[in-house]
Amino acid sequence: MRKLLALFCFIFVIFLGAHAKAAVFRPDVRVLLSLEKSKELTVTPVGKFSLKEAPDFKVGNEPIKFSVVGGRISLKAGEEQISAPSFTLLSENYNKTEDYIRLKNSEHGTCTYLGNMYFEARQGAILAINTLPVEQYLYGVVPHEMSNSFPVEALKAQAVCARGFALARATKNSSKAYDLLDTSKDQVYKGYASKNTRAIDAVEQTRGQVLTYNGDIIEAFYSASNGGQTERSGNIWENDLPYYSHADDPFDLLNTSSLEEKTFIPEEYTEETRALMEPNVLFSLEQAAYKAAASEVNLLKTVAVEPKTPLYDLPSRSYTEADVTLLVSGLRGEQSLEGQITVTLELEKLQYGSFENSLGKLGAKKTRLRLFGAERGVRMYKGSRFCGWYLTQRRYGHGVGLSQRGAQERASRAQAYPEILSFYYPDTTLVSAGSFESAPKLSSEEYKVRKWGISGVEAGTNAAELLKKLVSKADLSVVNSKGRQLQGDVCTGAYVRSTYNSGTEFFDLPIIIFGDVNCDGKINKDDIAALQSHLLKAALLGGPSLKAADLDHNGAEDMWDLHLLIKYINNDAKITQVG
Repeated sequence: MRKLLALFCFIFVIFLGAHAKAAVFRPDVRVLLSLEKSKELTVTPVGKFSLKEAPDFKVGNEPIKFSVVGGRISLKAGEEQISAPSFTLLSENYNKTEDYIRLKNSEHGTCTYLGNMYFEARQGAILAINTLPVEQYLYGVVPHEMSNSFPVEALKAQAVCARGFALARATKNSSKAYDLLDTSKDQVYKGYASKNTRAIDAVEQTRGQVLTYNGDIIEAFYSASNGGQTERSGNIWENDLPYYSHADDPFDLLNTSSLEEKTFIPEEYTEETRALMEPNVLFSLEQAAYKAAASEVNLLKTVAVEPKTPLYDLPSRSYTEADVTLLVSGLRGEQSLEGQITVTLELEKLQYGSFENSLGKLGAKKTRLRLFGAERGVRMYKGSRFCGWYLTQRRYGHGVGLSQRGAQERASRAQAYPEILSFYYPDTTLVSAGSFESAPKLSSEEYKVRKWGISGVEAGTNAAELLKKLVSKADLSVVNSKGRQLQGDVCTGAYVRSTYNSGTEFFDLPIIIFGDVNCDGKINKDDIAALQSHLLKAALLGGPSLKAADLDHNGAEDMWDLHLLIKYINNDAKITQVG
């Protein structure tokens, strides 16, 4: 029950900027775990882990207790106890599944996490950030944003969307301590469970695949159910993106698990049919009819129900009102009258009590559905058929991009995931991000090219100059931290993008300028402030900026790096750029 209900919890509100968001492909993501301001936390490492801040400390597989003591965090394992501003458990088999950490998450219960885990005391509570490969992150997203039981092609579509969304968030938050939350405010992430074999296979079968528009990785929005029509992004947020449009989605309607609420308006008004109506709908009709006729009237028949006044421009079917044409009878003085009147109902103000789909079946609480309409229908009651109309409420979520219930239905009817994605994200291209090992070799006589980035680049180097000194069989370009082509000087966090296989594959490798900690392409007092904030745990560095903070190339960011940075700015020392 909880799993099914969790599927419908994915409703998030994101405000788009003035342009379509773009991203670079980052191999790792950082997820802030929900700990509900805990002052104590017990974690159990399984496998081989080391402690970054104390390499000589032996980390076994016994429980470790973390607790906040003043502004520091205390670690106790067995009889040994140490304290520090922060601790990081490093997996010795990073990118594999044999090392993992178990801890109790306040939102999701006890979970298993792959990768590394960072702990810090923040505002009197423990903060935990899980850093892991993006593909392993998706192991814990796909089966909870959908369900492991969904058709595999739907799970593949979900994996592609969730990957693009995660990369866009990681790009946006690259200068922050973490990239994503583990709740529906971003994407539901519950760690690793080997039993979710279908979802894990879907992630692996789409490894590295993202959707692009004009070469930009898109932030692929999705929701539980669109109610039968996809929505334009500009109607929900700030900007109309060209790959989100109004389109009828009959597969969402065909899915019997898509949330739907209805209220019945009968064709003929009898004692029996009145009993089938929501009391407030019947009362609204009677009151409106009384005002329209300027006298007491009896409802005889419903002639027509027409939805009108859509919330957005046509062809939107998100209506706000419905005109109900009624045949009524009444008295004016001694004279008996009969005739038609048309009254208008405000759809959002009515009560909808007929649960045709999941709400009633699952026993879920009523919630706000966003797509209002009216349509012909038949009400079955105790073996009898009653003709009439239904006022409807559908769409659980914003309706932009992929409908999870629509994708489920499409996959069950033999649609493959590229076809599913092409419907929900028209004019986009499905491409694959390669790896340092799989992409065409990148080399340089002047710069050092390694798996973690390109070093040896001096501040003030122009993008065109840098490209001239790189050799590869792929097409090379320099993109900024948002994934957009860069023409001027490079900086820490800019990327060299290799595009190959006729544009269907690409690989992004970051540029690292040691000392350019704040990623503006310069080395000055602003970098001192950024490094100080990191060392004081006020604003943590991440990604390329964290690498750029290791000025002495010893694998740690500490006071010695700050000292070297200050001496460099005072012209008392040099920074070696080849790390």
